Formats: sequence, C-alpha cells, structure tokens
Amino acid sequence: MASFPFILQAHQGNHQVELAYNGQQLEFDGVDVDGSRRLIKTVEILNITIEHENSLVVAVASAKNGPKKEFVLERLVFQVRDKANAAQWQSNVLSHVYKDIKRGRHFKVLVNPFGGQGHAKRMWETIAEPVFKAAGCTYDLTYTTHRYHAKEIARDLNIRLYDAVVSVSGDGVLHEVINGLMERPDAIIAHKLPVGAIPGGSGNALSYSLLGEDHGGHVTNAVLGIIKGRAMPVDLCSVTQGQDRYFSFVLQSFGLVADVDLGTEDMRWMGEARFTVAAIGKLMSQQSYPCELSYIPVETNVDKIRSEYNYRRQQSVVWADQTHDELDQSHPTIVDRFGGVNAPLNKSDGWITESDEVITAVGAKLPWASKGMLLNPASSPNDGLVDLLVFPKGTGRINGMQIMMGTETGEHIYHNKVRYMKVKAFRLTPKNTSGYISMDGEHTPYTPYQVEAHRGLISVLSIEGRYARSMRE
Repeated sequence: MASFPFILQAHQGNHQVELAYNGQQLEFDGVDVDGSRRLIKTVEILNITIEHENSLVVAVASAKNGPKKEFVLERLVFQVRDKANAAQWQSNVLSHVYKDIKRGRHFKVLVNPFGGQGHAKRMWETIAEPVFKAAGCTYDLTYTTHRYHAKEIARDLNIRLYDAVVSVSGDGVLHEVINGLMERPDAIIAHKLPVGAIPGGSGNALSYSLLGEDHGGHVTNAVLGIIKGRAMPVDLCSVTQGQDRYFSFVLQSFGLVADVDLGTEDMRWMGEARFTVAAIGKLMSQQSYPCELSYIPVETNVDKIRSEYNYRRQQSVVWADQTHDELDQSHPTIVDRFGGVNAPLNKSDGWITESDEVITAVGAKLPWASKGMLLNPASSPNDGLVDLLVFPKGTGRINGMQIMMGTETGEHIYHNKVRYMKVKAFRLTPKNTSGYISMDGEHTPYTPYQVEAHRGLISVLSIEGRYARSMRE
C-alpha cells in the first residue's frame, strides 16, 4: 500500500478539490456557503464508489450537525478526470478504512413493527436501511409477527450465512435472539454469532450502553457501529426459575423496577419517559416488597468498585476472537457453578442471606436501563460478575427523590440509602403472593429465581470494544 497521505485531485462543480486521506481522516475544502475545510473521520467513511465513468462518490455517516446530534448519511460527489488514479485512491483508502473489519457484511435483520410505538418499521426503512445500502452491506429482512418469533428464527437460523443478527426493536427481541442461539444443538458455534442493536423500542438498554446517553437513541450511530464494529465479548446471566433455565443480558428486577417495567403497559404512548414518570410515582408511595435475598459478594464498597471500573477502562480492549469462553468441544453445555434455584445454598461458596423488605432489587449486566436511567453504572461487558442494586425499605420521600434524580447520571449509588455491589451470583425469593419479576423486560413467574454470570458467552458488535463511560473518574 502507498504511504500516507493518499491524495486525489478532483472537482466539485467548477471548484478544484484535493482529497487527502491521512489514515485518521479525510480532508478536503468544502464548497458550501462558508467554504470551510471538511474533516471526516475514518470510522465515518462507509464506502467509496466510482459511478458514471468520472464520478467518485464517498458515502459517509457524519457528525456534521454537531458531536451530540445524530449522525447523518451523506453522499459526497466529486468529478475525476483520471479514472485509473481514482480507482487506486479508492482501493487504498477503503483498504485502510476496513482494516481488520470485513467489508460488505451480510446480516440477518429482525424488525419488530410494533416496537417503539410502531416506529421501528419506519426507522428501518427511512434511516437504517439506506445506511446499510450505502456501505455496500446486504441483509435478509424479517418482520417479527408474534411473541418468541425472534427466538424461533435464531434457533433455526443457518448461521453460516450471516455475519451478525441485527435487531431493530427494544431489548425484548435481543433477549429472544440470545436465548434462541443458546438453545440450539450447535450452541458451541452459534453463540459466537455477533448481535447488533438498532434502537427501536421503549428501553434500548444495549444501544444506550454501547453509545451513551447522547447517542443511544440515534439510529444512524447504531448502524455505523454494526457496520464498522468488531465482536466484543459480553457476559450472559444464567437464570434458573422453577424447572426452567434461560439467559438474561440486561436486567433481572424485582420490586419497583419490575413494576415500572411491566406494570406500565398502558403508558407506552409516553415512550422512554414512562419509566421515569412511573418510577417517581412508585418512590413517592414508598411501597416495599418482602423477600429473602442471598448473594455471593465480591465487592460491596462503592469507592473500590469505582476504582476497579476506572482501572479496567485503562486496560487494552480485548475482542471476542482473542478470548476463550466456557463453551467448547470439551464443555458443550453451560454449567452453573453455584447450582440452580432449587439447590441448597453451599455456605462454603460465601453466600450471605438477608430477609427484609426492599423497594427494589436489580441485577444487571448493562449500565443503562433506558434513556436517563443509568441504574448500574459500574456494569462491565465481560468482568464475569453481576451488578446488584438494592433500595432498602424506609428510604423516605426526600431521599427517594434524590435517588431518583441520581439515576440519570449514576450518582445514586453513592447515596447512603442505596446498596450497590459486585456479586458472583444472587438468589431472590419473594415473600408475598403476587407481583412482577422482569427479565430483560420479559414477564416471568412470581417465584424464586437465581442469577449467575458467565463470562463472554455472546458477542456484540462495537467500535470501541467497551461500553460508554458511565462512572466518573
């Protein structure tokens, strides 16, 4: 490959333009009103094509409207006189732009037409699909029609045909996809098929965790992460409940958070705001829920948790193809180290058991639950631990409001009425007869359940290789 910068002389209308790619960004003088110099980052370049003999088209997903605005798809058209030189420049730039990343990926796309108040279908057709096409990606599209449809598709999918499964919905479709992949006879292979998340539902926890508060709801940014991302290893939580076992990747919630998640279906018209509005109402009522909570603690000091979080963020990113998980030819099934919910607790494992009333108890593997709801800010993609958040009873309305305000930024975990810890596993047994238990937003029976983390069982497409920063330094 030629050395940087890669230079190409071109024209836009009557203006001569020099296109210079230096390995970090593409630069050229703009011809708009202010004529300012355009700087387009490598990650924003989707494709370069030569059309109609002498037209060079650079497709980009750019941040031209500002760093906190949604990226926009642009087709930058230039005229070139030396087609052979332009073709060489195109080849040089694209080879670097897609270094270590497969170009022209083929995806299985699942769109929930009922997601996001019915907007997911429109988001796919008007925003996401054009970006995939501009990047030269192909896809097999299915609109889900019923509950567990995505699970059925993932279970029966010919995984060798696809580079990833992409969901355009909330987290419920991803929950189904992951459980479908894990139920397959060839789960040893299938669990390595990456997943991608395009926000099209009410919660969109994975998208916010990947892209942060500013961009978690932005479709173009999410698509860019799928096109340009690499497979990042992500932990799964094994959940045993009754005689069943399934997998969770977002939240395992009891009490207030479960009530807000599942008991507000009549408020879906409010979109993401329904979670905040309902949570405030619940906190004001000071309702508590009796339960027995058992857990194996690793760290219960919030300052130490924050220190470990910042230490991990300073370490080099590790990608899925650089790791080894517990599913392989010698270990074809997932084994829960601490038994299931029906097994007696082994005290030698370090279990601590408490019986009391709580406002909520939430296990998590994602920092964000939704926009403005940074419930578990120290959650890491692949630390092999569950983040356990507990609001004890008797918080009080003033403290409750302070805690609720803190969930927007994750500062609530420092409140003296909040307990936040890293655990290997936990078990929760409700002590009343009815209520809500939510697993990734899915309704499950109001019976005891046990949760245990398994390191790096799935992979998620990510550009950064880690979740967006969610704790202060």
